[in-house]
Amino acid sequence: MLTPEQYLGAVAERIQRSGGRLNSVQIGPATAVVGLFTESVMLSTMNYCVIAAAVPEVSAAALYDFTGRATQHARANLIGTMGWTAASVVIAGLVGRRVYPDAAQAASAKSGNQFGGETRMVAVDLSAGQMFAFVGGKFWGAAVQGSVNAKLTYCFPQPAEVYQQVQWQQAQHQQQQPPVQQQPPAQQPPPGWQQQAPMPQVPPPPAVGPGGPQPPVYPPPGHQPYGQ
Repeated sequence: MLTPEQYLGAVAERIQRSGGRLNSVQIGPATAVVGLFTESVMLSTMNYCVIAAAVPEVSAAALYDFTGRATQHARANLIGTMGWTAASVVIAGLVGRRVYPDAAQAASAKSGNQFGGETRMVAVDLSAGQMFAFVGGKFWGAAVQGSVNAKLTYCFPQPAEVYQQVQWQQAQHQQQQPPVQQQPPAQQPPPGWQQQAPMPQVPPPPAVGPGGPQPPVYPPPGHQPYGQ
């Protein structure tokens, strides 16, 4: 199953690919991935703030609290005058292994009208493989709504899409690694063979010395002894 860290990694990668300024900010008890975008749409400066964090379980209360904190962070980084020359769009999402029904309903509901801004909530259920968010038309113009919806669906993809991306990246990483050369197995002796002990070193035979005293040589009978 896809992990929250893998999903947040995909969100961070998409923020960078779409030209956002990526950062990491402490939002409440969670460390959130933050992406800030500034675009010009219909003579207005659109300030996008995409914030995503991982929690074990996503409830409606946790989602509302996280969205409120994310909105405060986005307003502090606003470029332009809110409502006149600039608009602030906050897309806050919580990623968890389980999303409660009240959180899914809150994320999918149509967000209320705001002066010069809009807030979208996202709840990602990794166990069920679902992403809950409102993606539809509002009182803003079609160009603005198209931009908001595109930013939300791109930065918060469906879990199945992220899972396929992770699998592909892992396969590419394995192909780039050099193959491990295996050492040939050591040659084994045949069955029943026993290693023989080395032959003991035998000292060389002693040198043959001069012979012992020789017996006297006697002349044959009838002959005088030599020297007589």
